[in-house]
Amino acid sequence: MALTIDDHLEIQTLVARYNHAVDSGDGESFAVTFTEAGVLDAGALYVEGREALAEFAEGLPNGVWAPRHITSNLLIDGSGDRATMQSYVQMYALAGDPPVQQIAASGRYNDQLVKLDGRWHFERRVYVADE
Repeated sequence: MALTIDDHLEIQTLVARYNHAVDSGDGESFAVTFTEAGVLDAGALYVEGREALAEFAEGLPNGVWAPRHITSNLLIDGSGDRATMQSYVQMYALAGDPPVQQIAASGRYNDQLVKLDGRWHFERRVYVADE
């Protein structure tokens, strides 16, 4: 069975929850956007499991000043309780003197998602930086 409009909206909301949680350092909210054994793979950064994901998110605002993830062009495909998604992402952060928002990272996500107990989660989120 193809994904429903509700599935698409729930996945879009999942992306927003991910972005807000990681930018604010809310590790618990960030971690539950993933499955228990979920993976964030950003090349040199590889984080697996909710506990490690929570620790990563809690530390991000300490290393980046006012991070803001902007995800766009979500291309969602799938059926039943499984989906894939491709999207673009830019992360802005304050930098300079005086500080201004600047693009700190730019790339794309390739995601595998699964619906568990009626809610969508990232199973594997792969970030590929723009060259």
